[in-house]
Amino acid sequence: MPVIDPAEFHDQAIVIDGVCPLLMDRGNVGWYIDGGLTAAVPTIAIRESAEQTLRNLGGWHRFIDTDPRLTLVRHAADITAAKAGGQVGIVFHFQGTDPVEDDLNLLDAYKVLGLGMLQLTYNVKCRVGDGALERTDGGLSIFGLELVKRCNALGIIVDGSHTGNRTTLDAIEASTQPFVFSHANAHALYPSPRNITDEQMLACAATGGLVGIVGFPGFLGTEARPNLDRFIEFIDYAVELIGPDHVGLGIDYYMGMDPIISAEKAQARYDDAVATGRWDAAIYPPPPHYFPAGIETPNLLPNLTAKLLERGYDPDDVGKIIGGNWMRVFAEVWGG
Repeated sequence: MPVIDPAEFHDQAIVIDGVCPLLMDRGNVGWYIDGGLTAAVPTIAIRESAEQTLRNLGGWHRFIDTDPRLTLVRHAADITAAKAGGQVGIVFHFQGTDPVEDDLNLLDAYKVLGLGMLQLTYNVKCRVGDGALERTDGGLSIFGLELVKRCNALGIIVDGSHTGNRTTLDAIEASTQPFVFSHANAHALYPSPRNITDEQMLACAATGGLVGIVGFPGFLGTEARPNLDRFIEFIDYAVELIGPDHVGLGIDYYMGMDPIISAEKAQARYDDAVATGRWDAAIYPPPPHYFPAGIETPNLLPNLTAKLLERGYDPDDVGKIIGGNWMRVFAEVWGG
């Protein structure tokens, strides 16, 4: 068997992080460029109104148009072209359906503007259903069912991250397209309410979808500074349960992580998330938040590729996990 150079392998591969809230500050795009990402998936909105979401989308369009390193992704082929051209493809993602308000026609508008993936809830109850941290576990609402159907028709990927168990299972049953958990870890390895059950993972995979493995420390265990092996344990578990064709990266680097911003700003962001109900202090530990050692920041992602190869993963499977599986889902939902 030929010796594989991990750095060269990473450089030649399609590398996709399926959720990038760190890019809520567009100035952080350099971290992903330096990490060899082929495509990044910024969070455009979480609980914003339609008006503010449109402003955010406009800002992103302007930013992409004025930065030759970037290109907007509407089809899977745009990512292939980005790789060939030495650019990073940008996929628009909403972490929640508040921007849809009570009008599904807004989905049509967002699709025209480039929306590629839509998460059903953000931890709490909304028009669509219950969030993962809600006190109830009700299913998909009537509005939510129609939203899933409209997303399928438009070619918007439906994402069950941060969403309640019953709501995700109902959405999976209703979906005619691959369903994803863009960033969710196995509850069996660490029982955070933000992690997902084997039933959810298997149901997701049965649609042809994938589960993106998260690096946020609070979803990996009790260690404040998890190591890379701990992160890969969640990849191992998912690969064993649902197969290497249904596992990807959704590392979830975000604006409050160390060392991106000061401790004071990180604490202020955390306090705001708790005060507004987006986060529960019993489930989300206070900052500082350290992502797994070796991949603390997006520019270090080549270390993950190297570690997977070192641990004996088949190179074809490594390629799928670090980006190939996202590409397959993108192609199936958006077209090649």
